[in-house]
Amino acid sequence: MKKVLSWMLGLGIVGDLAGCGGTDGTQPPEGSEGGGAGGDTLTVWAWDANFNVPIMEKAGQYYTEQVDGAPNMEVVEMANEDVMQRLISGFTSGVSEGLPDIVLMDDYDAQRMLTGYEGKFSELSEHIDMSQFADYKVDLVSHNDGVYVVPFDSGSAGLYYRTDYLEQAGYTQEDRQDLTWSEFVEIGKDVKEATGKWFLVFIPGRGTHYMQMAMQSAGLWYFDEKGNTNFDNPAIREMAPILKEIYENQLAMPVDYFSPEAVGAVTSGDVAAVNSAIWYSATIRSAEDQSGLWAYTNVPQLETVDNATPYTNLGGASWYVWEDSPNKEAAIELLETQFAENEEFYQEILVENGAVGTYIPAQGGEAFRSVMQQYMDG
Repeated sequence: MKKVLSWMLGLGIVGDLAGCGGTDGTQPPEGSEGGGAGGDTLTVWAWDANFNVPIMEKAGQYYTEQVDGAPNMEVVEMANEDVMQRLISGFTSGVSEGLPDIVLMDDYDAQRMLTGYEGKFSELSEHIDMSQFADYKVDLVSHNDGVYVVPFDSGSAGLYYRTDYLEQAGYTQEDRQDLTWSEFVEIGKDVKEATGKWFLVFIPGRGTHYMQMAMQSAGLWYFDEKGNTNFDNPAIREMAPILKEIYENQLAMPVDYFSPEAVGAVTSGDVAAVNSAIWYSATIRSAEDQSGLWAYTNVPQLETVDNATPYTNLGGASWYVWEDSPNKEAAIELLETQFAENEEFYQEILVENGAVGTYIPAQGGEAFRSVMQQYMDG
């Protein structure tokens, strides 16, 4: 996998951050089982009530305003794990009732779904100019010379932290910059001792997203460029004892990083730091009572790995169209007109939701230029 440099780190829009709110959503709303019935409603499955859901709702608003006779749209909030489970169940059982017209999936799941369930998603490159999206994003979601998604966001990642908690532990603003992972752990110990707060949240014993961020910061992955398992991975070697130290010192709240419990802990002020992507800024900013208490910097850097940087990526997702959707034409039209043409839409979701789209023409817009200028000005 190609390294993704997070050129958007230090975004000005997250300089004055609030706290986290909302949940990832584990079940769709009652009575909202989703698509498959045709008619005048497009059904979309997506997770994150603070990010993906309102962004798709915004796209739907633009679509109905711009296209005569456009169908209504229903966005069903559903956790990514539930999305995968329901899709796989429907595909393997042959029961298509209830499947969505459009579905959002994490890019980490792309190849597994495209190779394991061929023919279930629409090939979209004949409708959409994929050269207008970042190359790495298109490569991730290509299969058998086809592209089966409309690429969406980048997961440019950094470190969110509570300034007041770190100050209580005796750390200045300068102390929080250009950290190594070992220094990061020492700060965590001091913060917990001084405040009694959890330093982080992630599933105990796993910390998968930490490994992923560390590897990508040095241009590494679980596999080498030939697709062979990278058993001698220096990033994993360095991060394994780091995660062990976090666990042994009980610095991380022992819950799933994406769970409602973890989200609620950040919301309530029980967590001091979050290593995550730019899309997490929407959740951070959603609790107004913590406005001004969060700041943002680069991720900690590996010390023993060549080509290590403080820049990385976490996640990112793309939009898929169910091949057998009775609303396939409208579903493709919505994605084409908004996610592959509407530059104004991308400016709005950057400012309002912290979404760094991978649609290249939008990066010349006023909002992107403003953010980049703030970054360059420090």
